[in-house]
Amino acid sequence: MVNLLVYSGPEVLPSALRTTLSHLARILLPNYTIQPISVSVLLSQPWTANCQVLIFPALKSGTGSAGIFAGIPPRLNGVINDFLEGGGQVLLLNAAGRITRGFGGRGLGGMGGMGSFNGAFGNNASNIDSDTFAFADRTTGLTISPISLPESSQKNSKDQTTRRIRSEGGLSGVEPVEGIVEGGMPQFEFANGVGAGLPNKMEVLAETMEQDGSHIAALKCQIGSGFVTFWAPNLENLSEENSPSSTSTFSDPSSSRLILLRYVLSRIGLKPPNSTAGSVSRLLPQFLLSTPDKPGLVETVVHGLLGSVHGGVFQDTHNTFDFYEYDEGLRILRQMKTHNHFESVDDDPSHAHPSTSHITICPNGTVPSVDDTPLFDLSTYFNLLREARARDECRRDVSGFGETLFYGQVVGSTQSMFDKNPRFLSSLVPSIPILSLGSHQLAGRGRGANAWISPSGCLQFSLCIPKVPLSPHSPYINTICSSSSFSSLTPSYIPPSKLVFIQYLFALAVVEACSHPSILGSTLGANVRLKWPNDIYVCYGNPSRPERAEKIKIGGILVSTSFAPGGHEASVVIGCGLNVLCRHPLFSLMRVGKPTLSTPYRDPCCPTSMKDELGHLSMEGTLATILARFEKMWEEFLGSGGSFERWMGRYQDKWLHSDQLVRLTTVDPPMMVRICGITPDHGLLRTLPERNQPGHPGRAIQEGFIDLQPDGNSFDLMAGLIKVKGP
Repeated sequence: MVNLLVYSGPEVLPSALRTTLSHLARILLPNYTIQPISVSVLLSQPWTANCQVLIFPALKSGTGSAGIFAGIPPRLNGVINDFLEGGGQVLLLNAAGRITRGFGGRGLGGMGGMGSFNGAFGNNASNIDSDTFAFADRTTGLTISPISLPESSQKNSKDQTTRRIRSEGGLSGVEPVEGIVEGGMPQFEFANGVGAGLPNKMEVLAETMEQDGSHIAALKCQIGSGFVTFWAPNLENLSEENSPSSTSTFSDPSSSRLILLRYVLSRIGLKPPNSTAGSVSRLLPQFLLSTPDKPGLVETVVHGLLGSVHGGVFQDTHNTFDFYEYDEGLRILRQMKTHNHFESVDDDPSHAHPSTSHITICPNGTVPSVDDTPLFDLSTYFNLLREARARDECRRDVSGFGETLFYGQVVGSTQSMFDKNPRFLSSLVPSIPILSLGSHQLAGRGRGANAWISPSGCLQFSLCIPKVPLSPHSPYINTICSSSSFSSLTPSYIPPSKLVFIQYLFALAVVEACSHPSILGSTLGANVRLKWPNDIYVCYGNPSRPERAEKIKIGGILVSTSFAPGGHEASVVIGCGLNVLCRHPLFSLMRVGKPTLSTPYRDPCCPTSMKDELGHLSMEGTLATILARFEKMWEEFLGSGGSFERWMGRYQDKWLHSDQLVRLTTVDPPMMVRICGITPDHGLLRTLPERNQPGHPGRAIQEGFIDLQPDGNSFDLMAGLIKVKGP
């Protein structure tokens, strides 16, 4: 999901990380996703395919001379250089560069052990200081070592030096922009005659205008097929003042002091949203509505929460829900949009925790017009849901999945709305499943401690099924059974040990729905596959040899259960994020088939042929098809007492792991195991140790199966290993 990664290693100044995330969010949301990334993830996860720019906030100056960065792990330096060579981009903030020819002394910074670079640079690589962070270009022998101010200068809040900065060169028809920055700024250094004769490798993006002349403030340098860009001013010292003549199209009325940074981001290929597009960094009111076919559902839900149907306040642990009658809520929404008056949340979207949710009650089947919900046509959605439920033979006399929902254009988290508010969750009516849907999330959640970022074109929702019976003693078993066509089967409850299968069942529903003609159709839909335990991937290649195919993640599933006192029932919340209409650089259903994944950094946005082929694809139709498919499967799942047996074969036909050989690191010593399937009793991943183990030829280290829990282990598909899931 992520395409702008911000380095968060121990070398980063904590205040710089916070400032960088905040400024980037203000400038680039919602066009891009912005996510911190650690050293361990950069070294172990397949991040490069979905990353457009890797960004380094201000780093602590290390032991290198002249302020040159030191302390970046040598392996990481190699990974980053490979990323650049392949066409990626790196942006360093509050950093200048020392540009030299050759690789003696401080050249490649850890790349000497990499065979590809040894071949390119000959014996020079053997003299490299492995502690230095640097970028090296194969074709020219150019080496660039980032330079920072001494740490004492970075922390010196008394530095009142002001500099006027002006953009250089630039885009055709765009006037230069100017601004004022304060505080110290590292200076670029050119050694060994560098600077002359390489105009095609370096481009000055901005300069400072000072008494002793001009100095480079921003520089873009080509490294292989990619680019590294340096922005020298300190983000924390950007002045509120800007040149009165700075009226270019890059100006941002709500954040004029970031005009220069916005300009530089544009020059490296990023596309900030137009200032007239409206912000998504603040919450908007939500609607509570239901299908016009069943107009009494909303009133039942509101009465269960408030004791009346005329609005009021419901306070809980994570949120305070402020319910408004329809006309008043609509007036508030329109006023907020007109005046861009959004409720404030933390500037860092990854830590946003909204407190108040404004809910507009839509009575008697009222559906807001598309003018008030421009990113999701609710009338179209209900029509498509009605068709999908009829197609899948869902019951018409019960409240179906997706027929009652909360919808907001900008929400906090669809998942947290339910599972972080226990009183709210326990007050929901057991016979009415409720959907929470948001076009943009500010605090989306993934599995474990992962964040789920919300780019434009991503379908993100959470389905709440209240008070699911877990034993025959549940007081709600009759309520649930009466809504199931399998109510004659015994038992009609789900034992706690079977709850694990819900994530598998929903993942299968998503993947099978993608093959329906309303989404991708059978041919393109066959490329959508499952990664254990809860990820949705696109896979290109021979279906019988998925280990050799190109793969990229387009979605994920998160299931949480909240047990009632006594343990006889639990409310189940199923969260899903699926890239449906996301544009380059993200991959989505819209781009399945072509272009392929072999050019991740330079894909066109969406070829005309792709638009024609999938012109029918929509957020509304995709959601309706998924929910109807899962509703029918859920009826059978509940009626069979939580048995997954009837879907086991279909699930394994869609997953990426049949007979896959992986390295299991959760045992000591690590061993090679072959994936056999999923256990039918507790939903564990079943593996069998290989007979020939590294260091132990001809015998297995351990006899018998090794079964792995989905909640305690992480499957690194690209590296072919299973490891303990991190915190």
